[in-house]
Amino acid sequence: MYVPEFFRPPDGAALVELVRSYPFGTLVTDDLQASHIPFLLQEGDDGLMLHGHVAKANPHWQAFDGATRALAMFHGPEGYISPSWGDCAKLVPTWNYMVVHARGVPQLVEGRADKVRLLHQMTEVHEETQAAPWAIGDLDVEKLEQLLAALVAFRMPVTSLEGKWKLSQNREPQDKAAFIEALEARGDAALAEAMKQA
Repeated sequence: MYVPEFFRPPDGAALVELVRSYPFGTLVTDDLQASHIPFLLQEGDDGLMLHGHVAKANPHWQAFDGATRALAMFHGPEGYISPSWGDCAKLVPTWNYMVVHARGVPQLVEGRADKVRLLHQMTEVHEETQAAPWAIGDLDVEKLEQLLAALVAFRMPVTSLEGKWKLSQNREPQDKAAFIEALEARGDAALAEAMKQA
C-alpha cells in the first residue's frame, strides 16, 4: 500500500483499534478469491490473530490451507471531499479515508469446541451493546449443530499490519477546518472527528 509520510497512522495501537471498531473486512487470498466477512481480532503472547468464518458452501475456505497467503482489508470512516468547501482555486476533489491491511496465512479451525468458542466470542463482542444480548447458548442443540455444519471457521496469525489515514493532513489548516465543518453539516460525524484527530 502506498502511504506518504503525512498519511501514516500514529502507531500500531491505532491500527488495532480501527480493526476492532470496523470489524467487517474483505479477505483476499493469493488465488484472487475474496470474501466479505466480520472478523474478531485478538492479541496474545504470539501477537495478533484474526478469527472468522465463511459458509461451507463458499469454496473460498479451501484456500485456508495454512500455506496460501491472504490480505484482510478494513475500512474506517471515509467520504468525498469537495473543492467547493475550501479554496476552489487551489483544490481538487478527493476522497478521505482510513484503511488497515492485515497479512497472514489462514488456517482452518476444525475442532468443534474451538468453533463454538469462536462463535461465542464473536457474538459477545457484537451483542454487548444490545439491551437484551443474544447468545449462542440461546440456540437449541439441533439448531447449533446445523449452524456448525454450515460454516467453516479459520484463524489467521497476522504477519504484518499497515494502515493509511488520508484525512487532509496535507491541506492548509483553514481548508481542513472548512472540510470538517462541511462534513459535520452533512451529518458525517465519524469522518469529521477522525480528521480533527489527525
